[in-house]
Amino acid sequence: MKTSATTRRQMLKGFTLGSGGLVLSPLVSQLAAQAAGKNEFPQRFVFVVKSSGLTPGHIVPENFIDDYIVQKESYIAGEGYTSGVQLKDGDKLVRRSLKDAVLNGSMKSLEPFKDRLTILQGLSGNMVTGGHMSGYGAMSCMKDMMAETIDHKMAMLYPSVFSHLGLSTVTATMGTRFADSVCYPGISAASNTKTLPFHGSPTQAYQSLFGSVATGKDRKQFESQGNLFDYLGEDVKAMRRNLSGGEKEKLDHHLEAIEALQKQRQGILMMSEQIKKGKPVFTDKYTTMTIEDRLEAHCEIAAGALISGLTNVVTIRTDGLGSQYNKLGFVGGQVHGIGHGKVPEGAKSVDHARGLIRGFQLDNVASIAAKLAAIPEGNGTMLDNTTIIYFSDVGDKHHASNKEWPFVVLGDMGGKLKSAGQYIQYPHKGHTGHHTIASWWMTLLEAVGKTQDGFGMKDKNVDPQAQRSPLKELLG
Repeated sequence: MKTSATTRRQMLKGFTLGSGGLVLSPLVSQLAAQAAGKNEFPQRFVFVVKSSGLTPGHIVPENFIDDYIVQKESYIAGEGYTSGVQLKDGDKLVRRSLKDAVLNGSMKSLEPFKDRLTILQGLSGNMVTGGHMSGYGAMSCMKDMMAETIDHKMAMLYPSVFSHLGLSTVTATMGTRFADSVCYPGISAASNTKTLPFHGSPTQAYQSLFGSVATGKDRKQFESQGNLFDYLGEDVKAMRRNLSGGEKEKLDHHLEAIEALQKQRQGILMMSEQIKKGKPVFTDKYTTMTIEDRLEAHCEIAAGALISGLTNVVTIRTDGLGSQYNKLGFVGGQVHGIGHGKVPEGAKSVDHARGLIRGFQLDNVASIAAKLAAIPEGNGTMLDNTTIIYFSDVGDKHHASNKEWPFVVLGDMGGKLKSAGQYIQYPHKGHTGHHTIASWWMTLLEAVGKTQDGFGMKDKNVDPQAQRSPLKELLG
C-alpha cells in the first residue's frame, strides 16, 4: 500500500497546471521536491536600500572602536556632513567574531540575530557615480546607466508569483493617474532598457498581494482590480498610439507592469490557503503618508509576501533625499538637510539624527527577521533560508566618495556563506587584497552556483583580477 507521502509526491509530480502554470510551477516543483524527502527550499533575499550613505564607523561594534575608528568630525561646504566616526585605513583582512561584540546603539534590535549577522566593511565602489546617489549602480556596478541589478538576477533564479517585489516610500511616478501606486525609484532594473516597478502605496500593495483572502470591502476591491487592470491596459494602449520615441518606451514599461500584475493576480487566486498564513493585519499605518508608518507597513508586507510564497525576492526603498522624519524623537528631519549639517529640532547632533534613522530602519529589518524566524521550515525556520542585506544606494556618507561601501547582512544563504556571526573588513583601497562591491554581488551568485567572470564595470585603480572573483573568504 502506498504511503500518503508517496501518493502526494506522485500527485505533485504529475500535476498539470492551467492558466496559473507560469506563476505556480516554481511552487509546485518545490512542494514535489519536499514530498520526495529532499529538504529543498528556495533562497530568499530582502534588499533594504537606504539613501544618504551608510557611515562605516557607525556600524562597528562599540568594543571594537579603538581598533578600527578614528574620530574625524567635519562639515565641508559643498560636500555635506562627513560624520563623526570614520574607519582607520587598513591594509589587512580583519575577521572577528561578533559573539562578544557590543553592537552599535542603532543596531541593538539585531542582537537576537548576532550569530546570523555579518558586518562587511572595506569594499569600494568607484566604478559608479558618487555624490548624492548611485541609482542603479549600487546593485549593477554600472555607471550612469540602467542595467540589470543583483536583485533581479536573484529573482530570476528563484521565481515565484511576484518574481521581484518592490516596495518604496519614495513615490516618484509616471503622472498623477498612477500616483502612489506603481512607482520607479530608479534602483532596480531587469535590463538596460527596463526599470523595475515598485509599490509606492502600502494599501495598494496589501490589496494586490493579500486582497484575495480579505473580506468585505477589501475583497471586493481585489475582485474589481481585474476590470481596473483591463481598463488601464486599454487606456495605455490608446495613449501609446499617439506617442513616439522615449515617451512610447516609458509607456511600454508601464503597460508591461500592468500586464504582469494581471498574471500575478491569476496566480494569487490559486494560492488562497498559503496566502492566509502570511497576511498581515491591516492597520491605520497602511493609509497614512508619514514615512515612518509607510516603511513599517512595507516591511510587514515584505514578511507576509515571503511567508505566503508570493515572492522570494523583495527590494525595499526606505527613503530618499526629500524624505522627512518627524516621529523618531525629532521634527523637521529631512534627509538631505541632515546630510548637509542641519540638526533637526529635538536631535542632539547630525550623528544623533542619522543614528535614530538608521536604528529605525534596522528595527524594521529585525522585525522582518523575527517574523520569518517564527515560521517552521524543514528542520529550522524560514529565516534559515533568507538573507537580508541592508546598505545605501551610495557609499560611505551623504556626499559619498564610494571609497568605502558598507553592508549589514542578516543570514547566510542557508549555510552557503561562511560569514555569519562575524565582523569582516577587507583591506582598503590602495592595498593588496582590496575588493569592490562587485565582488560582493558575485559572491551571492557564486553561492548559488552561478559563477560570473566579473560584474558590471571595472575600477581602473583596483587590481583587475580582484574584480573578476567573489569574496572567497565568505564562501569557506
